[in-house]
Amino acid sequence: MNKNKMPFWKHIDELRKHVIHCFCAIIILMIILMNNKNIIFDCIIFAPAKTDFITYRIFYKLANSFLGIHLNSVSFLHKNLEIQNRQIFGQFNIYVWTCFIGGIILSFPYVFYEFWKFIEPALSEKEKKYSIWILIIVTFLFLLGIIFGYFILCPFLIHFGYSFRISHIPKNIFDLSDYISLIMHSVFSMGIIFLFPFFIFFFTKMELISYSFLKKYRKHAFLILLVIASAITPGDILSTIIVLIPLMILYQVSIYISFYTNK
Repeated sequence: MNKNKMPFWKHIDELRKHVIHCFCAIIILMIILMNNKNIIFDCIIFAPAKTDFITYRIFYKLANSFLGIHLNSVSFLHKNLEIQNRQIFGQFNIYVWTCFIGGIILSFPYVFYEFWKFIEPALSEKEKKYSIWILIIVTFLFLLGIIFGYFILCPFLIHFGYSFRISHIPKNIFDLSDYISLIMHSVFSMGIIFLFPFFIFFFTKMELISYSFLKKYRKHAFLILLVIASAITPGDILSTIIVLIPLMILYQVSIYISFYTNK
């Protein structure tokens, strides 16, 4: 029987199979991450908390080479961040939750593939031919957002939280859950945000938006993007601009995508 002519409950059953496949992939990758906790936490999660993180070293070299500014330290941070755990099962809960989110991130290409397999029967033959390219582009955009969030956004957020002080009396000793939440929120949210061009392509195909609509309300979109950038960041000007720039580029790319999709 053609999947297009399946009764509603058959579609639900088919969706359930794809969801189970996705969940199994997430759990498998989660277990793999849990068996490599030293690499995941020491080399990846806590790397931005160290003064020798690659982003800080690059900034240091750029500041010296192009701006002529001499920095006394090799990074934004004067010393490694002090991170503490104040809950009995805090480290264990963070360990499980972080590995679970990591499993979602690593399995994202496969999860999207399963989603695409579910909707593929409803696509035309021409649209099916572009399936592999759509999968590649979506994976690329998501990974690009992850990389931006980890290497660009996180260091600036950490630097802002570390350097901002209301007085010299309180010490900045960060809570483990807050630090992990900042890393995960920044990385995962940027991965999703960088999928904006795909969402525009999808909505254009569904005739929910158009090229003329995106172009007409570009100024309004700028204000919305500014609000989104402010919500993701602490609200300081530098971090907001860092997030706003790629958002504006993605919006402009989305306008071109909508234009060629309507052709």
